[in-house]
Amino acid sequence: MKKKRATIKDVARELGLSIATISRALSKDKKVSALVTEETRKRVLQKVDELDYTPNLLALGFVTGKTNTIGLLTHRISREMSANQVVHILTAAKRHDYEIVVGMPTERFPRTEDDQIKDIKKLLSRGVDGLLIDARGVIVESEVILHAVGELVPVVTFHHPIPNLSGVVLNNTTSFCEATEHLIRLGHERIGFIGTDWDTNRLGSDKGRGYLMAMQKHGLTPERVAGRTGFLERAYKLGKKLGDRFTALVCRSDYTALGVCRGLRESGLRVPDDVAVVGYGNIEVGAYMAPALTTLATPYEEIAQAAVELMLEQLEGQDELRQITLETPLVVRESCGANRPK
Repeated sequence: MKKKRATIKDVARELGLSIATISRALSKDKKVSALVTEETRKRVLQKVDELDYTPNLLALGFVTGKTNTIGLLTHRISREMSANQVVHILTAAKRHDYEIVVGMPTERFPRTEDDQIKDIKKLLSRGVDGLLIDARGVIVESEVILHAVGELVPVVTFHHPIPNLSGVVLNNTTSFCEATEHLIRLGHERIGFIGTDWDTNRLGSDKGRGYLMAMQKHGLTPERVAGRTGFLERAYKLGKKLGDRFTALVCRSDYTALGVCRGLRESGLRVPDDVAVVGYGNIEVGAYMAPALTTLATPYEEIAQAAVELMLEQLEGQDELRQITLETPLVVRESCGANRPK
């Protein structure tokens, strides 16, 4: 027969104390746990061990007003980049005794505004103290989030700037400008950009604007390679068709760069001898491909630390909205023609 799980009522009954007292004694919030004596707290912890009781965080939240959980909403989880970011956020939150409840898409892609609202409300129903949101980077996102959350909990976004919310943003424009100038310094002039149109406000257009800035600064003709190139297979097919159109390529992501490199090789072109390639994201496999991929390294750990820092500020009562901007450093390897093995 399955053993019945102990509840907070069982702990309270065994000790002759109220459920509220048990909740306060178990709270990770020092201000709350200080409401009971040290002797009582030790008695509670001992009984918890005896009964093998695991606290129900949602139930504790009803008593203490705090569950020590933060909701993390991501609109993608299938790739190394997003999974890497989630791991670092889990680690950063753990350092401050917070648990993370992850909400992720299980239905369609791309996600719509209604989908995002549903996902937010699901996390709020878990009694989380705050929300960390991997921003989709669309124009109406601020309105969508504020409508769904109201003033229930503090919100911190990351990766893309969202008006009227605290967040961590990446300076992709400056980074892509630096990557393009690196190729120019290596002697390239026919440099193509594979990514979102820089004349739009769509997700990723800031990368294109960085590329454009560098090309115009050096009097070179910018050229964007059109198409949905965010997936390996499509980038691979594109690489097979490019021919000698460019001597260098700046790619929207490492996955795009990997696909393009394979396509170029199958079309008879060599990387970097015929075409230099730069990616974005610094996925682990990029360092081990041949040639090793030059890339802009997303600072996952720094993003996580900054996002959790902003969340803690709001949980502690700071109302001022704040944006933290991080740089994406260029990691020079072999695919750009530099750092090639002798």
